[in-house]
Amino acid sequence: MYLITLITFLFVQLATKGNDCNNVYKKCKSPEKDFTLSSSSRSVKIRKGKKSRIVLNVYGGRTYYFSLYSKTKAGALQFKVIDPESNSIIYDNSVEALTDNKTITVDHTHKLYIDLFAPNWKSQNSYECAGFKVAYLKK
Repeated sequence: MYLITLITFLFVQLATKGNDCNNVYKKCKSPEKDFTLSSSSRSVKIRKGKKSRIVLNVYGGRTYYFSLYSKTKAGALQFKVIDPESNSIIYDNSVEALTDNKTITVDHTHKLYIDLFAPNWKSQNSYECAGFKVAYLKK
């Protein structure tokens, strides 16, 4: 009986640890009510000194709202919006004092990379949870 209880406890602990970053994106600032929340919104694990990448398909004629959330221990997050076709940076929030949201209008349908990085890491943990909310507005 003791062994079964121990195994059950360990299983619950592992299941909880595996899902500990779920729904963190819901803590991000929300856009105006005209915007529609995208299923591309993500909760991610940010690691010290490591970049996290989100691949996002965007559609021409839409305005996109991007918003970040991170725990204080991770510090303010830097995010870059990159066009992989030209390998050019469309936006980098470091030029705006690491602002946590941005609205971008897209002219044509294509893929974007969103790179997340924690330049001011303050945590003793190996990772911290962060959220990236995506919403869109059709023209």
